[in-house]
Amino acid sequence: MKKPKSYKWQKNDGTGTMSRHLRSEHGLGPEGEEGSSEYGLRKKVIALDTPTRWNSTYKLLHDAIAYRDVLTDMYNESRATDGQFITNDHWSLAKIVHDVLETFDNATHIFSYVYEPNIHTVILECIKIICTIKQTSLANPGAAVKRLLDNMKVKWCAYFTEFPPIYAIAAILDPGVKLEGLTNLLTFYYQQLDVQFDVPYYVNNCKRILERLCEEYGAVIQPQPVGSSMGASRFGIPGPVLKKSRPD
Repeated sequence: MKKPKSYKWQKNDGTGTMSRHLRSEHGLGPEGEEGSSEYGLRKKVIALDTPTRWNSTYKLLHDAIAYRDVLTDMYNESRATDGQFITNDHWSLAKIVHDVLETFDNATHIFSYVYEPNIHTVILECIKIICTIKQTSLANPGAAVKRLLDNMKVKWCAYFTEFPPIYAIAAILDPGVKLEGLTNLLTFYYQQLDVQFDVPYYVNNCKRILERLCEEYGAVIQPQPVGSSMGASRFGIPGPVLKKSRPD
């Protein structure tokens, strides 16, 4: 077997160039393509990174870690003259970022699942993500990790400082959460986020929106009498329970 060609890293080379080299010289062809190369490796391309998407960064790191030995040899051979090598510290940092983004990627797949209701899980998954970021930051006090996770947290706050009411209403209607559970979840979430937020006002506002929806629904739909207590509860509980718990 002939020795694979070494990769000579050039200025402005990106993941596309590296992927083409792996495909042509190491037999790592398009993902899903059957067969193997002359080196006995399963054909696969390295995922590309898109700066605006955390999911693509996760996929890039996931593939890179799987082929860390090949990538390390390729890069270190190409940079032998200037001494800028990939070390175990670089891979440790990559693994930390990979594990944080894995939680985000899992949440993305849950939100994208169309065959079951999933709006009520948004707040729960957001709590998992921000807790993962915070716990990782506490467990890895290094400057590089802290700077990276702080930037991720700032980016996260730009989108998830206040949830649209539809997510909160879905959580209220979830038998495992309800009003009290939503208040507790949001209080915990903003504590982890280190953001000041008026949780009681937000929850009460969502409750008022839900009450108006129930009133509008009741004005249009007149439920027919049903023969079982289970059927009656489906139509009779939401409005009275909400109104009974209102302080005014």
